[in-house]
Amino acid sequence: MKKAKTLSFLHFLLFVLPLNAQEAELLSPQKQELLFQEQNRYESEHEKLRYNWIAPLNLGASWEYDKSYLGDYGFSKNISASIAQDIFRSGGITYQIEYADAKKRADAMALNSQRAVLNEEIFTSVLNYKKALYQKEQSELTLKNQEIEIFIKKQLYDAGKADITELNNALVQQSSQLKNLVSYDYTLAKLKEDVAKISDIYPMEFVLPTLSLVQKENYLQENISLGYEKLQLESLKGLHGVTKSSYLPSLSMNADVGYREYESKKYTNRDDGAYYGVGVALNIPLAYNAEATVQEAKATQMKQSAQVADKQRALGASYEQSLALIESYRRYNEVTAKNLSLYDGLIDAIRAGVDAGTKTGYDLQIIKNTRAIEERNIKISEIDIQIELAKLHFSQISNKE
Repeated sequence: MKKAKTLSFLHFLLFVLPLNAQEAELLSPQKQELLFQEQNRYESEHEKLRYNWIAPLNLGASWEYDKSYLGDYGFSKNISASIAQDIFRSGGITYQIEYADAKKRADAMALNSQRAVLNEEIFTSVLNYKKALYQKEQSELTLKNQEIEIFIKKQLYDAGKADITELNNALVQQSSQLKNLVSYDYTLAKLKEDVAKISDIYPMEFVLPTLSLVQKENYLQENISLGYEKLQLESLKGLHGVTKSSYLPSLSMNADVGYREYESKKYTNRDDGAYYGVGVALNIPLAYNAEATVQEAKATQMKQSAQVADKQRALGASYEQSLALIESYRRYNEVTAKNLSLYDGLIDAIRAGVDAGTKTGYDLQIIKNTRAIEERNIKISEIDIQIELAKLHFSQISNKE
């Protein structure tokens, strides 16, 4: 069996708020590696995009044999270095850098979202595992009550005081409950497997903190998905600038330097020496599709702007829905808690009847089992509240750039 791990509240904060792949130590090594390599990928891409306006320095070397129509022939050697560097792109260089930086922030937010999804998956799987345990206990308690009911109905049937249909219905219900019990075993095994896919923790002994409600203002300000949409908008603004500037005048500087050596075999003479050149070139592109291409980039940017507004509105509605669901669970628990008090009074009354001989021990056991089932309903609702709170909690930005 895998070694179990427990989680203190401070340790949990380090887990759900990872700054890099290594800190997410409760994730499996494979998941950590995936996250780490994704971070390497977008950081390398950022470096490439941010500096791709810098032209390469071209180094060259050649050796040639040639013969002219005058009859001369010989060998030439050449070593050179040249560069053609843009020094002005109508703002395009600045836009390129802004686009690269914004895209990196968006990619970092996307990675943050992946981490949050994995953390929430572990958290909710553990909660659902504990929930399934309570449901299994409820099923076992219900089965005990059904066994008592079947025993009583069988006694009544044997005495001719009950119809066979009543006994048959009780047996059918017992069979259905036995099947439910088997299904909970499968559910527990599947939830354990779900956790094992991304972590080495053992759900039975994994201690989780109790989450509190995230305020709506914070939920919207620090929402990962909304933050990603906003960063996407920033990157598209930069991309629009890059596209627009590519159809505007640009200025580049050209420079080359080298050394050439020529040795004539016919006249037995040799020429050699260094050379260099420098120049400036103005480029004014005239493209038929320039306006349409720029407008397309602008439209993409404006569409993303609308997406941000739409996302914020949808998140506000989603928050209110979660709030209403959490409140319904709490009200349900208040009603159930009152019922438990009624069961306590009923248990005392039945126990007194058992002592007086007017009630049977079966009646007392059925009520006790029913009360225990209701107790677990409260625990299950508390877990449902935590699952709903987890949706809000794990949607928050955990690593501000």
